[in-house]
Amino acid sequence: MRFRILLDRVGYCLGAFVLLGLSPLLSVWDGQHLNAQEPISFTIDNNGGVHATRSRKSPWPRLAAEFESSTSLVLSVGDWQPHHRLILQQIASKTRGHLSLVILCGDSIQMKETTRWLAETGEAFSHVYLGSMPTDTIWLRDFGPIFMQTAEQPNDFGQTEVLDFYYVGVRPKDDRLPAIWTRQTRARHVPVPWTLQGGNLMSNGDGLALTTTRIFEDNHIEFERSWPGQDAQREAKAIVIEAFAQACNLAQLIVLEPLQFEETRHVDMFASFLSPTDVLVAQLDPLHDPVNAAILERNVERLRRVKVPSTNRSDKEVPLTVHRIAIPPREDTSWSAYTNAIITNDLVLMPVFADESPTMIDRAVSTYQKLLPGHTIKTVDMTTMKQLQGELHCLSMHVPDFAPMPRLLYHYDDAYAYYFGDQPIRDAERQLKVIESLSDPEWMP
Repeated sequence: MRFRILLDRVGYCLGAFVLLGLSPLLSVWDGQHLNAQEPISFTIDNNGGVHATRSRKSPWPRLAAEFESSTSLVLSVGDWQPHHRLILQQIASKTRGHLSLVILCGDSIQMKETTRWLAETGEAFSHVYLGSMPTDTIWLRDFGPIFMQTAEQPNDFGQTEVLDFYYVGVRPKDDRLPAIWTRQTRARHVPVPWTLQGGNLMSNGDGLALTTTRIFEDNHIEFERSWPGQDAQREAKAIVIEAFAQACNLAQLIVLEPLQFEETRHVDMFASFLSPTDVLVAQLDPLHDPVNAAILERNVERLRRVKVPSTNRSDKEVPLTVHRIAIPPREDTSWSAYTNAIITNDLVLMPVFADESPTMIDRAVSTYQKLLPGHTIKTVDMTTMKQLQGELHCLSMHVPDFAPMPRLLYHYDDAYAYYFGDQPIRDAERQLKVIESLSDPEWMP
């Protein structure tokens, strides 16, 4: 499913919103996130890649990067099946000592089942909390909140805005999650009347974001009539590029080619930022997959032409540094994407499959260790989900330090005691302390 917008003239996407019946959202959209005085220019290469630049009045609000300090990592059990519980157990075990893990459950049945799965390991999970937010699926990255940091001092909304893109599909619970999250955290809710999955938006935290050409397919624009000399395809792309760059307050938006025979067509299946100036891109052996190897090389060349602000806070711009990581060739439409990893605080969780070459896995781990020497690198066996077209990054959501946490979370120990132990759930005073500590940016487990 995709947007199909009919326009009889070019220049402003507001008419498209009205046609979609989304005009009530414009009061939010037309404020901080839409400014006609911030022009956008872009180039399109022969293979459809786009490099868009925009003059911003202010770097705020700022789209957070995943490598920044995080309070919590969040998962959703949604439709998580019992035979996949080993993956949940591994994530819970391997995040211990690095950050808190929050698991969203739809009801008490899911909460009890999730508690039982973790209890099977016999391990202590003092860093794990359970929350009550219903979802349809486990792919939290795609439909979860997208966090923007404002320059304001903390107020009723803190310093957090949550972008809520329209989640196209038949998953109403998933689509409602960002709004529910903001109600429980009191962050500012910013509806965006365009469609985007979070796995197809990668930020460097400093005004640059990566996506793929899927955004043009998901937000398809047609013109009701044309005139001589009109480049309808370019004008349609211009509307989409402007909308996304302004929604995320970007200085640069790079639209890359997605992999072929990869169903999500998301950027997180082949790229990941390591810092504001460093990006990691997958590399394929052209003897095994010449088509996708060539796509990745073209994407690398696009990224090497990008310049970003220097991290020493001078006015100087430096070229984006592109690093490579070798990944196994696909099996039909199943990919082992070592870039589809969780990079948070001082931890990297890298997805692997049981049938992969140990040598290739070791080389990938070594690549991360070399590029992120202060991080602990751990692997997570994703074999049971191999046919589901998603991996670790797709399952998870980072909550940056500046963002508030939900006000009602249950500690794993309390859930275990309530469902399976002889002792009742602990008193409300302790529970309140747990909730307050999770909402404190200084808190670490």
